[in-house]
Amino acid sequence: MDSFRSSLAWRTALGVLLLFVGLGAASVLVLRSLLSRQLDGTLLHLAEVEAQAGAAHTGPEFQFHEGVLLAARESPSTELTRYAQLWASDGRPLVRSGNLTTDLELPAAALASAQRGEVGWASHEWRGRTIRSVVYPLELVGAAHGVHLLQVAAPTDGVIRTVVQFTVFMIVLSFVAAAGAYVVGWRLAGVALRPTREITDQAEAIRAGTLSDRITAHADVEEFSRLVTVLNGMLDRLEETFEGQRRFTADASHELRAPLNVLRGDIEVTLRRERSAEEYRAALERCHEAVVHLARLIGDLLVLARSDAGVLLVHREAVDLSDVVHCAVERLGAVAGSRGVRVSVHGQPASVVGDPGVLDRMVANLVENAVKYSPQGGTIWLEVGRKDDAVTLTVRDEGPGIAPEHVPHLFTRFYRGDPARAPDEGTGLGLAIAHAGALVHGGRLTFAGNSPGALFRLDLPAVPHHEARISGREARIAEVVRGNTR
Repeated sequence: MDSFRSSLAWRTALGVLLLFVGLGAASVLVLRSLLSRQLDGTLLHLAEVEAQAGAAHTGPEFQFHEGVLLAARESPSTELTRYAQLWASDGRPLVRSGNLTTDLELPAAALASAQRGEVGWASHEWRGRTIRSVVYPLELVGAAHGVHLLQVAAPTDGVIRTVVQFTVFMIVLSFVAAAGAYVVGWRLAGVALRPTREITDQAEAIRAGTLSDRITAHADVEEFSRLVTVLNGMLDRLEETFEGQRRFTADASHELRAPLNVLRGDIEVTLRRERSAEEYRAALERCHEAVVHLARLIGDLLVLARSDAGVLLVHREAVDLSDVVHCAVERLGAVAGSRGVRVSVHGQPASVVGDPGVLDRMVANLVENAVKYSPQGGTIWLEVGRKDDAVTLTVRDEGPGIAPEHVPHLFTRFYRGDPARAPDEGTGLGLAIAHAGALVHGGRLTFAGNSPGALFRLDLPAVPHHEARISGREARIAEVVRGNTR
């Protein structure tokens, strides 16, 4: 895996290199243009000077200013040689400057421009060298030489050599700047990443036994404050989850141990001596009750484990919540009747999308919880309603209600803080399972207060009316109910 520091340094170096290459290319083009314009200006100036001087003479002989302007200047870096030649308008050579041993080449395009009375320009090869020529019609300065053309030329070697040297300089400068940018980028990246290394070191030092520790490095720096806050928030959630799992494991172990101890005790006592058939039957009935309680507890634990793993919903289909409620009430009717509790169901058909088995268990847990805490001869009210895109089930009993200090822990697994609502029967997981089921269905289960008994409200997303498939008590519900009553 590439190092971010190295990657940042290389990216910085590449960026600087591309910047210098772009600037260098633009500078070379600008320099070449300036030098070419300067050369053209010099040639035109010489042509004008020579033309003015020649126009002052009316004799047939044309005299050039042999000297500094046209002679080669000895210099280690720049050649200033300029050549001049007088031509007839038809292209016949007349007079050459002293530094010429042969005639210059007269470009056809420049000759044509001069013959029209315009200054002609051309770059061409001559004697193995590239030269720049200006052809100047003398008629522009005097009628005496109207049939003559003046050519002034100079090699472009100096311009090319200067441009090449500047190009090489820019190339070297670009690579030097890129190397410097890499070093600077490497150092700056190291300084910028130092806080992340310190934050990482502190995070790596946190183990399962030190989840209470928090990251404090650079928490006061604006750029890293959010990162530290997010990591500490994650640690808070991990610590809360870890503690919840630890408590859940301890509570589950305790709950599982109780029925197992009952089984073991009854079996050991029964086996100490010979018993009558009635005594063996009584012992087996106690063992059966313990096994039923144990099986239910294990089933509840499996449901919660599937909920934590996100696989609680096995089937998803349109389900009439009113049918689910009626099935649950019908199944728990015997239990409610044995306690003298009457169950009243009101509402209208309302469809939700969910797992029929999970929905049935959620509703059954709520109804069973209400029956369990209702007084002798009390009434439980269940009402199903629909408003907009939500289906609501309210469950209200006439029990003692729930004390305010216990409300935040109602859906905590194995929580039994209120002795009035925590009898020995049951697993202590009913409300936790109903709450988890509501969440996986995209809804919520809330405690709505005491009136005077506990009032619970289950909200679930409704199926749109045009998609609802309500067909009485669907076969799936009946199958689930039959399975739960076995």
